[in-house]
Amino acid sequence: MRTEHEHHWITDSAHTTSEGLVAYQHCACGGRRVTLSPAVTVAATSTDRR
Repeated sequence: MRTEHEHHWITDSAHTTSEGLVAYQHCACGGRRVTLSPAVTVAATSTDRR
């Protein structure tokens, strides 16, 4: 019988791509996953305080 549990993901490696940040992760139970965090564009703001 298999019981479900809350995974505790540990990142083995991560790198940026044109699509965002790719992370390869594993859990102590033997589970593995690959995640993609989409790239975020940050607009520059003015520091001119006239």
